[in-house]
Amino acid sequence: MSMLRGDDEQFADNLKTRMRFVLGCGVAVVAVFVVLLLTLYANKKPARTVVQQTTAEAEPRQSEYTETRSLNQLSSSTKRTSDQLNFWHMYDEPEQESTVLPGADTENTKDDRIQEEVPDKPEEKEEAVSENKTVSDNESDLENSAQSKERKTISGNVFDVNELIEGKTWFASIDPTIKKNERYEDAFARDGIWVDYALNGKKTSFRGIDVSMYQKKIDWEKVAAAGVDFAMLRMGSRGYGSGRVVVDEEFQNNLNGCSSNGIRTGVYFYSMAITPIEAVEEANYVIAAIQGHPVDYPIVFVSEEVADDKYRTEDLSKTELSTIAKAFCDTIILYGYTPMIGATKKQFVEHMDMNLIQDYDWWLFDSDPVSVFPYRYNMWQYTHKGQIEGIDGNVNLDISFVDYTVR
Repeated sequence: MSMLRGDDEQFADNLKTRMRFVLGCGVAVVAVFVVLLLTLYANKKPARTVVQQTTAEAEPRQSEYTETRSLNQLSSSTKRTSDQLNFWHMYDEPEQESTVLPGADTENTKDDRIQEEVPDKPEEKEEAVSENKTVSDNESDLENSAQSKERKTISGNVFDVNELIEGKTWFASIDPTIKKNERYEDAFARDGIWVDYALNGKKTSFRGIDVSMYQKKIDWEKVAAAGVDFAMLRMGSRGYGSGRVVVDEEFQNNLNGCSSNGIRTGVYFYSMAITPIEAVEEANYVIAAIQGHPVDYPIVFVSEEVADDKYRTEDLSKTELSTIAKAFCDTIILYGYTPMIGATKKQFVEHMDMNLIQDYDWWLFDSDPVSVFPYRYNMWQYTHKGQIEGIDGNVNLDISFVDYTVR
């Protein structure tokens, strides 16, 4: 009996323990459920608030965007163009290598010498006008001023290609895409035989001569004492008939004379190249000839027509001749020197595509007292009749607007 009672008491204790466990689990479940409900409720109210705020703000943002677009459409002045930006043309074109060709033929013959001063040509027919020449409405006024030798200005969009010594005006249109001559006419002044250029009373130009074997033996000490700052020396020429390269007989003497007397030196070559390969050949001849000598002024590709005779380059197109000049100049650049192209007004206009060569410096040959050449040039040969101590006879005089020794 006592054993039965003990079993009943144990059973009752177990039952109470189980009921407490079940009740605790129920309470826990209810608590978790309540927490979940409270969490969902708490999260739900802010979400609605954010949506309402977003909805409220959406309308004014849309109107602001629309207003900005309409302003851009109404005014194009705020748009940037390529000319207003700084990152165009950042990279130069890669330089091309050239091959040094064999040495020049130093044998000289009379037929192979390029004429340095072209004689007056017979009067050309008026109908033989190149496609880029136009005549302005006031042509008669320009002709009158030419006859009175006061042809000092450019008229409208044309200029006179002929020099005064040729007597007859010949008009060419001015290409607006080519770099213009921006020097002031009243800044030029004559000092004896020399022409100087001064800004605000300060001379900014340099006095020079260009010589060849036609000046024969030169006393360079006297030339230096006469005030010559620089000299352009003819290295040689290509025969206009035979095509042979001829070295100027006095080139080495002149080169030595300049370096011994502190005269800044440049070099020019009379080209008759008919292919870019021949132009590269000419440039290499020049580079080989100046080795060991200080040449700090430009190395020049000179192109001219030959009067009253057939010559190699006369049938070349403007593009062909300009491409040949570029080949010469680019070869000179590869050697670390400054290239230049030299020609008369007529040669530039009639035989060259000036747009193709305007990135190089130009040497203008023009004997007029005031040149009307409208394009930019860095040197000017202004007379064939200069006379200075140390040179017998006439010599060409030049002005340089650039100090190439510091360029």
